[in-house]
Amino acid sequence: MWVVIYYIFSYLVFFYTLVAMVFLVYLAVRSNTAQKRLLVNVPDDDTIRYTLKSSPITPTVSIIAPAFNEEKTILDNVYSLLGIYYPNYDIIIVNDGSKDKTLELLIKEFKLESIPFINQKRVPSKPIKAVYKSTEERFSQITVVDKESGGHKADSVNAGLNVCYSKYFVSTDVDCIIEPMALYRMIWTVINSHEPMVGVGATMLMLNGCIVEDGRVVEAKVSNNPLPVFQQLEYMRSFLIGKMGWSSINTLPNISGGFGLFDTEVVVKSGGYDSTSLAEDLDLLMRIVTYMENTGKDYRLAQLPQVCCWTEGPYNLRLLWRQRTRWSRGLCEVVSSHRKLFFNYKYKRMGLLTLPYIFIFEFLAPLIEASGFLFMIWLVLVGAVNWNTAFVIFGMIYVFAISLTFLVLVYDYLIKAVNWKSSWRSYLKLIIAGITEPFLFHPFITFCSLAGYFNYFRNRGKEWKTIKRKGAKKRNDRSGKDNINDIPLEGNMP
Repeated sequence: MWVVIYYIFSYLVFFYTLVAMVFLVYLAVRSNTAQKRLLVNVPDDDTIRYTLKSSPITPTVSIIAPAFNEEKTILDNVYSLLGIYYPNYDIIIVNDGSKDKTLELLIKEFKLESIPFINQKRVPSKPIKAVYKSTEERFSQITVVDKESGGHKADSVNAGLNVCYSKYFVSTDVDCIIEPMALYRMIWTVINSHEPMVGVGATMLMLNGCIVEDGRVVEAKVSNNPLPVFQQLEYMRSFLIGKMGWSSINTLPNISGGFGLFDTEVVVKSGGYDSTSLAEDLDLLMRIVTYMENTGKDYRLAQLPQVCCWTEGPYNLRLLWRQRTRWSRGLCEVVSSHRKLFFNYKYKRMGLLTLPYIFIFEFLAPLIEASGFLFMIWLVLVGAVNWNTAFVIFGMIYVFAISLTFLVLVYDYLIKAVNWKSSWRSYLKLIIAGITEPFLFHPFITFCSLAGYFNYFRNRGKEWKTIKRKGAKKRNDRSGKDNINDIPLEGNMP
């Protein structure tokens, strides 16, 4: 009996791993093809800016940025958003019931006054208490929405959608740093698409270790803290291989909540964000695809390889644990709430390919890895391990993982996704991270995933918590001794 179980489990794990590797190779090839096509067909930033700045068809864009208890950084963050290069955009700051002076500072600095408004309630959100606009022309782009606390970022974005009148909107975090050319790049993709573009994502990397001046990343560096380095590499693989590959066949699984552009009308008709979800970005894309397929409309989802946004990642294990258990719990919610899409031909590639892949190779992966580890311990205890075969299989998997790391670094270098300061140092740190990741970072992430699943089935870990976060290094403070601010470190799925 045990011999039969041994062989069945061994072959299942072997074929599972083999198929996962084949999928990753396929995505890497598709990503390379997509990047080459973009390098040929997409002009440089100066040409894009010159063309769209004077074009009458350049659409309006609203940047919706929730804020909660961010009095120490809110003014710098808003001024940073005001410095984006784009002719037709406005900024909607949603104050989600802050208990500090966030709203007071905004009112004083930008000369805001309450204005009459009609709450259309196009998507569900907590009640809006007031809407503010500036009395000064130079701040006319800014709208501040003061609402009751919803406890979730998704509820704040929904409130912003209820006062948004732009053709497209960008969902971001108020503390993220957006590259000046980001909107130009994304809108260029929108207006040059043959199908209606309903969502565009772009590469988002770790702000940790970078030097910031006047709300801009002036020196892109990889952190000296090993934890953000592992995350940096993880993000690069996710965006430059995974999402670029999925985007090439129009099956993008999600657009990061930290920075993504969407068609406002489509999102509203899809029901907006699920204000109770812990994986609101993944959930939203499922809602959009469901709506478009149910109505029989053509659509396109795209991913850009260039870095358009920077976000700070967890800098210690406690914060990383909190973030990743939340992500995995959110994944459980999405798998459960959108189960009707699985293997449903009506939803085409999303239902027949992308969602099954997410379930089999992302949702089940931590469970299979944990069971395999326990199975290996049992084999060692009973003396049934074929060590020669075990080392060969482990070596093959390890070499594959290292090869994937080198491949994504080559992609980053060739397409100039980001211009690293002291690039050889940055790449060396990322290479070392790739070599050690299977032994240090990955086991911890797997354990976080299992804990998140456990929280889901026990109905725990639903709430969002406010935790401490380090600020970015300033050019005039290279010591790295930045202030620590009590702001939400929500994090977003890469």
